[in-house]
Amino acid sequence: MIILKHLTVERFRLLRDIDLHFPQRGSILIQGPNEAGKSTLFECIYFALFGEPLTTNREKRALDDLIMYGESEATVKLTLSVGATELTVTRTIERGNGQRVSLLVRRLGMPESEPITQLRAANERIIAELGRLDGETLRNSCLIEQKGLQRLEQISGREREVALRRLLGLEKLTRLAEQFRLTPEDEEQLRECSARLRLAELQARIPELSAKLGQVEEALDAVTVNEHLAEIEQQEAEIAEQERNLAAIQQKRSELKSRQARVQQLKKAEAILAELITAYDEMAEARRELPELDRQIADLELREREELPALEKRVRELEDLSRSFGTLERMATDLLATVSTIKELEQEVQERTTFEENLEQLEAQISRAQARLEQARLTRSELEERRRAGRPSLEERLRRLRHLASRLEALRQAEERYAQRLAAREQAEQLENRIEEMRRRLREAEQEQARCEQEMRQAEQRVTTYEERWRRQKLARQLEEWLRLRDKLRGVTEAERQVRAAYQQHERCHQEAAAALSVARRLFAFLVIAVVAFVIMASVSFWWALSQLLIPAVIGIVLAAASVAAFIVLFIRYSRARVSVQQALQREQDALNHVRAMVAAREAAARANGGQEALARVEEEIRALGAEVPASPDEARRLIEQAQAERSSSNEQQALAEAREQLATLRAQVAQASEALAALRKQVSDLEEEARSKGWDDIHSKLRSDLVAVEQARHELATLMGQEGLPIPTFEANVFNSPARHAELKAIIDEALKTAELEIAALDGKIDAIAELQEQIKVCEQELESLQARKQVLLGRLERFQTSDPLQQLARAREQQAALREALQQLTDSLRQRVKPLGLQFGQAQVSSAESAARRELEALHITLGRRIELQGRREHYAALLKERQQSLSGYYQQLAKFSTVLGSWIIPPNPFAETLNGLRARCQQELQAASEESILQELEQLQVQEGASRAKIELCRQEIEEIQERIRALLDLRGRPAPQGYQREEIVAVWPLVGEYGVGDRQRLEEERARLEQELQQHEQEELELSQQLGTGGEQLDLEQARRRMEQQERTYQTKKRGSMLIAAVIERLMRKMIPRTEYYMQQILPLLTSGRYHDVQLITEPEEGSASGGPLRWRVWDSAAGEYIPREALSSGAADQISFALRLAFAIAALPRELSAAPGFLLLDEPLSSFDQRRAQAVVEVVTGEMLGQHFEQIFFISHSSAFDPAQFPYYLLIDGGQVVESNLPVVTPPGSLNGNGSGSRPSPEEGPEASSEATSVVA
Repeated sequence: MIILKHLTVERFRLLRDIDLHFPQRGSILIQGPNEAGKSTLFECIYFALFGEPLTTNREKRALDDLIMYGESEATVKLTLSVGATELTVTRTIERGNGQRVSLLVRRLGMPESEPITQLRAANERIIAELGRLDGETLRNSCLIEQKGLQRLEQISGREREVALRRLLGLEKLTRLAEQFRLTPEDEEQLRECSARLRLAELQARIPELSAKLGQVEEALDAVTVNEHLAEIEQQEAEIAEQERNLAAIQQKRSELKSRQARVQQLKKAEAILAELITAYDEMAEARRELPELDRQIADLELREREELPALEKRVRELEDLSRSFGTLERMATDLLATVSTIKELEQEVQERTTFEENLEQLEAQISRAQARLEQARLTRSELEERRRAGRPSLEERLRRLRHLASRLEALRQAEERYAQRLAAREQAEQLENRIEEMRRRLREAEQEQARCEQEMRQAEQRVTTYEERWRRQKLARQLEEWLRLRDKLRGVTEAERQVRAAYQQHERCHQEAAAALSVARRLFAFLVIAVVAFVIMASVSFWWALSQLLIPAVIGIVLAAASVAAFIVLFIRYSRARVSVQQALQREQDALNHVRAMVAAREAAARANGGQEALARVEEEIRALGAEVPASPDEARRLIEQAQAERSSSNEQQALAEAREQLATLRAQVAQASEALAALRKQVSDLEEEARSKGWDDIHSKLRSDLVAVEQARHELATLMGQEGLPIPTFEANVFNSPARHAELKAIIDEALKTAELEIAALDGKIDAIAELQEQIKVCEQELESLQARKQVLLGRLERFQTSDPLQQLARAREQQAALREALQQLTDSLRQRVKPLGLQFGQAQVSSAESAARRELEALHITLGRRIELQGRREHYAALLKERQQSLSGYYQQLAKFSTVLGSWIIPPNPFAETLNGLRARCQQELQAASEESILQELEQLQVQEGASRAKIELCRQEIEEIQERIRALLDLRGRPAPQGYQREEIVAVWPLVGEYGVGDRQRLEEERARLEQELQQHEQEELELSQQLGTGGEQLDLEQARRRMEQQERTYQTKKRGSMLIAAVIERLMRKMIPRTEYYMQQILPLLTSGRYHDVQLITEPEEGSASGGPLRWRVWDSAAGEYIPREALSSGAADQISFALRLAFAIAALPRELSAAPGFLLLDEPLSSFDQRRAQAVVEVVTGEMLGQHFEQIFFISHSSAFDPAQFPYYLLIDGGQVVESNLPVVTPPGSLNGNGSGSRPSPEEGPEASSEATSVVA
């Protein structure tokens, strides 16, 4: 049980100096006025335990706020017992530097351990010693804060359950649940075992599927032979049918050839008649056009001689007039510019006169401004000279007086420092003696530790020697096992190598077969293209020959012949490629059979050995022993022989065990010596740090230096005061730090300082007049600068007038104006005389319009005359055409006479009239239409295509028969059957009886079975490959039975963790659910006592909350006999509701006590729970606190109240706090040994002796 024993507080918030020793059992009343530090007492306990402020709300308070105002540090020291363990926690807060901690743990019957000074480690150790009881859990249970009665009703269910688990000591059960919790590693191990089992099953199933697949493939090959035989019969029937079709095609072609020859003669005759009609038409047109063209050419020559010269002359005259009018316009523009220039010059003359008058006025103003500026500067110089003459001496005297005041203050500080060192000299000597004693003990402890460490190193060397011998013997046993397993696995390795070689050979054969098949397919495509090209070129050449197009026909025949040659070459290459394909397929099948045989051999070897995993385990154990796996068996045998040479006996093993026990004992001694040495060093460093911090490390030399500094300061002060004309002070030799004497000297110096400051202030009063003069000077300077700038502007303008005189320019401009007017008048008169002969009005617009019209007439005439060349060309064309057509008529009639032998005499025209010629042409067209040459060509082309297709089909059928026979021969060779005498069905059945057992109808069934087996085998192989890569087995053959046993073991482990985790969760959930009824039970016992029998029955209600087994925040309803029902909190007054909430807090604190644990809280802290209670119910609370109800559950009950209505006699112990100190107390007192009186008993001071006496009486010796 956790019991508070001793609390010491210095300068913590409102508490100045508190030293309390708490009783082992009983209730303690803590009283005092507001802000006396009562609640701060609980905050001290909380801070000492958890290292953080106790905040009533959720804001974060800084540690510096816990230090008393005006102080630099605060210290809290708390001693408490947890069962047989005593903890002493000391926390110190330095302003601006955070906190320091020292934790000392003492266990009954155990040596004292070294203090823990690391903040984080100390906090974790305290919480661990308190049974994982943290600050939030304490506030939710046995710390009832001021205005925190409703805390349990405000926190969530999850936070309440966290506090309960820590109070009940369920953290170990929670950690056990964490151990049983299923982790991703467990899931991964289960999946790995399942995958290994599946891999083993797949490795056993794949050979069976391979054998079945081979049988089905052999049956399919027999069905394929039957299909090939049926296909040969079909191809032979097709060849006979195609030969009959070829005979019919030859007969029909001869008929179409004769029809095609007559059509060609008709087409040529129709073309000649069309040309003859065209010649007669063109001759008639030429005879009509020649006279008209001669007339138009004569008219154009007449107009060129008469109209063209007159128009050209008029255009030239109008162009000269236009240029003259342009000159007239430019002269008028120049005259207007001259007039505007004259006006501008007249304005410049007026501006010049004005500028000269303004310049004279500005010079007068500048003279007056300069005079005012000189007067102001003279006055300012006189004032500054008077100020510079008196101020430096006054400022120097003021500086000396201030230095004198600082030296007086330095004298006072030096005397105070010397007096303080005199007072602390005795304590410093005592501390120095303690430091020497601790140093002596430290040297002895260091010698003892060095001796223990030397013995421990010797023991470690002996243990290392024995362990090295034992490791070599164990390594020899593992090497023997490694040699045995390596010999067994040698056959498996060789089988694996052969399998890899077989796979590589099969892959090469497969690639060769694929390449040969690709070449054969490409050659077959070229064969088809050559056949089609031959058919097309032969048809086209035949059509061109019928059309008497000899050159294209010869080219087509050559291309057809080339197609035949290409077909022959490609057919030879295709036959060779087919042979290569058959050979490549045979090699691929042989390689596949070899792969299957090698895989079967590997599986057999793996099943026979099964030691790869054992070898890996042995190699891992060899590495774990700190050795490398031998590179060869010879090296392993050499290591075994070396180990056998140093076989260890049972005596050496017993010596190893004894050496280990001795080493453990020595290590414990060294650890104890190290802890003791560290504690001594800590004490020495603390004492030295204390001496340094208080300045006691060299106090005698410091006293001498302080005395010298006091004497020097007195002499310097007397000298300075004499220099300033002040009274020279006298000092007594043995009197230091005299306040009256210092005050007198300070008053003299202050009076002199005031006098000097007044004199300086009188001089500084004249600065205002200087500032006014400075402002006047500035204004005058600005005004003078403005006048100078205006003057410069006017001078610049006048300089421009001096360089160019406006009067002279004005005279020249007027002369130029008169000359322009005279020239303009003369030009106007000349133009009027030139316009009159042309019949135009005077004006530039009329002349420009007339010029444009004349130019348009001239351009139109030139265009008309340009058509003469065109007309002459047309005349020459028609004359040549007439002559050419007359010469070609005889040739046309001769050609028609030749066609009359084939077509008849009707083709020759009896006369050259158009009607006769058109009639003959129409008759030719009718006969051509009736003969339908296109249909004849189409029929010939179709016949040619049909013939080529039939011949190609016959050839392909024969070739296909050969290929089928070749495939049958390859299948027989593949299955190891002899070659047949022929390729009839009976002959094939004679050499392979399986062909007679299966028919063509069995293919679908066998292919479905093969596809099913292949798919299943492929899926198994793919799954095996994925599982092998996933598990990293590297093709290792797994043992099915071993994998199944491992899977069952892993499944049992998985289910054990799963059900264990569920069981622990159910136990914790059951405990959490039981807490609410237990709290309700204790609440029903406490409530009548608190309410003086007003309320008895109460119900606790929670709403469901996610993540909480006992529900959400607590809600209560109390039975009201007057209402006859349970009423909620909202129906009660605030005082009654606070009573019930107080009862809930007490009941929860009792229900959550873990009575079986030693770390259960044995104290209850009540911080002013009576704020809203009346006198009667407050008395009831006191009875509950001091009665057996709480006393049987809590050893210590702390009750804070600011009310003075309670009689301290009602409590076994009481404590009165005021002003941050203990005023009155009846707590147990443990007095230091030095304060005992003559008869050995301590005396207790009375309250009238003041806070110092009370603090001294309540001090406790640790």
